[in-house]
Amino acid sequence: MRRVDYDSVARTYDERYRGEIFSQLEARLCELVGGQGLEVLEVGCGTGHWLERLSATGARVTGIDASREMLAAARARLPEAELVHGRAESLPWPDARFDRVLCVNAIHHFDDKRAFVREARRVVRSGGSAVIVALDPHSGEDRWWVYDYFESTLALDRARCPSAAQIREWMDEAGFATCRTVLVQHLALRMSLEQAVAEGHTKRSAASQLTMLSDDEYALGMERVERAAAEARARGETLMLDGDLRFYATIGSASVTR
Repeated sequence: MRRVDYDSVARTYDERYRGEIFSQLEARLCELVGGQGLEVLEVGCGTGHWLERLSATGARVTGIDASREMLAAARARLPEAELVHGRAESLPWPDARFDRVLCVNAIHHFDDKRAFVREARRVVRSGGSAVIVALDPHSGEDRWWVYDYFESTLALDRARCPSAAQIREWMDEAGFATCRTVLVQHLALRMSLEQAVAEGHTKRSAASQLTMLSDDEYALGMERVERAAAEARARGETLMLDGDLRFYATIGSASVTR
């Protein structure tokens, strides 16, 4: 499996959150996971962006990530939080430790995704829940300029990203109840190539799909973009880059023990 070296992109990772691009997702996460006094664990917490938002709701936040550099950024942001270097498949906490377990756009990086779901169930208290947010490239609904110009990226995403149905199946097996999937952000974007370049969207670090590519694959994709831009200019037009992506939250509840 191809891997993303998050230590190398930690400094610029938060550029993807500029503006209000994920405001809809933020609101839904605060609704599903946040709340005064709740104990929340984020698995694959990265730079702590979402933990900071949930902390503002009064939740007591904890995070774990496999990248030491990403955790360094998270510690600078949340100096009082418990932030641990470790693996999603082996969470270093006792049973029934948290009210909520959250994973945002990270499950596709885990070596054993099924084991992570089992671990999530183990550390969730009775009456709590796990929320796994991810794209579902198997649905065929999404359109994205990255998929258009960097030919291997869609195939890579389909190979590494479980479908929402697969996540629900794993949750059922792990003992979660009332598993369901809901749309939490429909991200429709349209920008000129010039805007995309100015805002850093064409950088290798802008998306894990680009970071995974070899130097030759990335260069070939950029050649396709530049060729399309030249063809658009010859027609007196501006090349526009489109995205139409759906982020889903798959939610499993831990049954209340009587």
